[in-house]
Amino acid sequence: MAEILKPDRQARVKFPRMKALTSHFRLAGWIPACCWLVAGFLQPVHAQISTLKKVVEGEQPVKSVEPEKTEDIRKRLESWQQEARDTLSRFESTDTAVVLPEGITAAEFEERRRDIEQMILITGSSIKNLNALADAAKEAETARAEDAGWTGFKEAPPYSVLMVDELLNERDTIKAKLTSHESSLANYERLLASTVTETKAAEAASSAMIAAVQSAGEGKGDAAKWRLEAARAKARLLATRASYMQASCASLRDRIAASKADLALVERKVRIAAPSSRFAAEDLAKIEKISTERKNATEKEITTLSKRLKSAMANRSQAQSALDALLATATNGKEPDGLELAKFRVEVAEGRIESLQSMIESLDSLVQLENVNVKSHQDRFTILTSGNPIERAKALESLRLVSDRIRAWLNVVENEMSNCGADLSKVEFRAASITTEDPRFPLVNEQRAARSEKLAMLQRAFQAVSSQRKLIRRWVTEFSPKADEGAFLERVSTMAANSWATVGKIWAFEVTSYENKVEVDGQTLTGKVPVTLGMLLRALLFFILGYWIASKLANRIQATLVARGHLAETHARMLRNWLMIVVGLFLAIGTLSFLGIPLTVFAFFGGALAIGLGFGMQTLIKNFISGIIVLAERKIRVGDVLDVDGIRGVVVEVNTRSSVIRSADDEETMIPNSMFLENRVTNLTLSSRKVRRVLRVGVAYGTHPQTVMEILAESASRHGLICKDPAPFAIFEDFGDNSLVFTLYFWVELGGATNSMVVSSDLRLMIDKRFSEAGIGIPFPQRDMHLTTDKPIQVMLSPAPENKPAPDA
Repeated sequence: MAEILKPDRQARVKFPRMKALTSHFRLAGWIPACCWLVAGFLQPVHAQISTLKKVVEGEQPVKSVEPEKTEDIRKRLESWQQEARDTLSRFESTDTAVVLPEGITAAEFEERRRDIEQMILITGSSIKNLNALADAAKEAETARAEDAGWTGFKEAPPYSVLMVDELLNERDTIKAKLTSHESSLANYERLLASTVTETKAAEAASSAMIAAVQSAGEGKGDAAKWRLEAARAKARLLATRASYMQASCASLRDRIAASKADLALVERKVRIAAPSSRFAAEDLAKIEKISTERKNATEKEITTLSKRLKSAMANRSQAQSALDALLATATNGKEPDGLELAKFRVEVAEGRIESLQSMIESLDSLVQLENVNVKSHQDRFTILTSGNPIERAKALESLRLVSDRIRAWLNVVENEMSNCGADLSKVEFRAASITTEDPRFPLVNEQRAARSEKLAMLQRAFQAVSSQRKLIRRWVTEFSPKADEGAFLERVSTMAANSWATVGKIWAFEVTSYENKVEVDGQTLTGKVPVTLGMLLRALLFFILGYWIASKLANRIQATLVARGHLAETHARMLRNWLMIVVGLFLAIGTLSFLGIPLTVFAFFGGALAIGLGFGMQTLIKNFISGIIVLAERKIRVGDVLDVDGIRGVVVEVNTRSSVIRSADDEETMIPNSMFLENRVTNLTLSSRKVRRVLRVGVAYGTHPQTVMEILAESASRHGLICKDPAPFAIFEDFGDNSLVFTLYFWVELGGATNSMVVSSDLRLMIDKRFSEAGIGIPFPQRDMHLTTDKPIQVMLSPAPENKPAPDA
């Protein structure tokens, strides 16, 4: 950065003397002096651009230039910043109005003013960046020294698992910081490249201003000089901005190097400490003690917020009373003065109460999180110290469940943060639209403070929950069994535990649920009670057992009544069957009542009827859905020519269940829409209505083929219904048995009055006429008969009919 900022030393002297040199321009010739001034300005800017270009392209800077000291760079930046402030103060002065030269527009003035404001900001950032650059270099050197000088832990193993946790958290933090630095470096490098391009363009604009100053006529020199100053300020701004970006890139590279060194050191510590770590009972006691202290501190915060909540409620009551009193003074429907302000006070007071309540809830969640933290560490302790694989599996499953709960918890907090941020943005917009004299201004500030405090508390809760989830996910990953871990017996025990857990999950599988209403203190509470598979199996077992016992008793009663002659066998059997039906009905109702399952649970059995109707109407529904798909895709439209399963015709209707196709014989066929999706369908007019037709003709041997092809093509091109694009053409297809075979290819557009069969007929008539005019004949099949005299010709005569003389031989 020092090499970039150094060449502009001479530029500090020449610009403030612009007014003093004006008289010199007028007396001794303004062109040489102007050139001298511009050359003095462009020299440092050109040097900056050249150096920046070398940096971007990866070239080394010139080693002969001595690096400038940081203090000199700071002084120059402060001088530029002060110069920009003086210029901006002169522009904004209320005592002396800014007099623009003739020809300078207000837009040019505003652009120069914005450049000056940005110059003030970028120089301030560059001054701060000087300290950051030195600190980053020092940080990188310190990190490398620590990494190289670390030889091991002072204490002997085994190491506390809490120390390993701290190292792992530090490693995750360094990785996140390293990723952030690398992303920022990539962004700055892209911005640096684009800024260098803009700087080159500014240099070209400054060069153009020199020519404009030299060629300016009388009365226009002041405007040209003003634009030259503006171009100089633009070039200096861009050069300073590029220097700032380059310094930021250098600072980020040092910070990346420091983060990598810190990461390497932490990973070395983790590799040494993790294998030799242990989770002792005193560590668990320490965690519980720390958690208790944090809960006590959080509860104190809750107590403080509760007091503030009471005060806020009292303020809300006062504001509401004032509003009610103001509303009571309203007469004839006319709103009294100050009504809107009173309503706003009530709104702000309610917002404060809502924010405090949300903050108390967030602190309560932090207390719950501490309980979760202790329970998670206890599960972790069990996994690391217990010799029972079932207990370890249960503890691991408990950690997984906690991880899932925290993930849902995290989503809730994140949504609340988003809503609170939106509310805060709304308050900020309201604050930006009112002045400090407005009586609502202090109320808006109070509202903003309440929203900001709530957002800060939500962010605190989000950070705590996120850290806890990250910790538990790491433990779950660490303790999850690998494929090649453990002995055979341990794997068998684990499988047995998992199997028993799976059976428990199946037994607790929720089939359905029902609403259960409970009346407590005059209030009706409604909740959902799950009906699990285990409950249904128990009900079924109870019903079968009860029905079996009732059946045995019924058989005994039937046999007794028949034996004593009270009832006949058939009557007793019929009575038994009806009795068993009644017993089964009451037994089913009693079973469900005993298990606490209402009859409404089995309402889904009524869906059996719907299923039966569904099977009966599946063809209708299939065609209906297919019709919706056909209508939505629009691959088949009215007027298209289709070939569906050997049926060819024009689509005249496309309905939801079926479509109608009219053939060339004016026969209308209804096609189910499902055939369009299940069968192969040829759409002759999907993307174009043009189709190709073929006409073959044979001519006599000896005819000139080229003449025939010209006649065929000419006849097709003369027909008005044949497409000109693509153009028709003819080919010499083959040497036939009796003729030379030619084929004519032409395209017609389907639809309207065009009929391809009529067009083909017209072509044949035209071709026949042209062939006749050209003397070309169309041969017919001929056969040559050869007779030999070796044997006499024999004529086979059929028998003569009756009553008729036979013909002479």
